[in-house]
Amino acid sequence: MSSSYRRKLSRADVGTGSMLIDKRAWRLFPSPMEEFTVLVAGQEFRTRIVAEDCNCVPPPHQHYHLEAGHFRHLLDFSPGRTVLVQRDSAGCYRLETADAV
Repeated sequence: MSSSYRRKLSRADVGTGSMLIDKRAWRLFPSPMEEFTVLVAGQEFRTRIVAEDCNCVPPPHQHYHLEAGHFRHLLDFSPGRTVLVQRDSAGCYRLETADAV
């Protein structure tokens, strides 16, 4: 399993102050509603993953979002920008704006 996740921010991400987590990356993060710490621009913040029930396509399923509203001002949190989330071996999460690869 990869220990990093990249997300190109959508208008929806920016509008809600959260970041969609692709299903392939769910295992990188704690379970929904479990608080954890992220490091952004040298500052620590508590956040969580929120699971949203959805029927956008059958069958009913969930979308996972990382709540980022309380630290997005420290990132270039705008549509089209890529945010990199890295988890180290100690389970610490670091977020930064990254150029798409």
